[in-house]
Amino acid sequence: MSKVQIRCRARGPLAVEGDFELFGLDGEPIDMGDRKRVLLCRCGVSKSRPICDGSHYRTDFEAPPPEPEDT
Repeated sequence: MSKVQIRCRARGPLAVEGDFELFGLDGEPIDMGDRKRVLLCRCGVSKSRPICDGSHYRTDFEAPPPEPEDT
């Protein structure tokens, strides 16, 4: 099994790297060619969702801080 890494960015997309498949809302695969890295939109403004197009730079998008863990 290949390793996939997903990194969160506070004011931006999720960076996904590795050997993965990406599917659209219709359940159909999205052609990624040979790319092993993709940025996924979290702000909801990208015109190429689920792929990030940098639109978050023109918004006030900020991921909420993590919830404190219960102790």
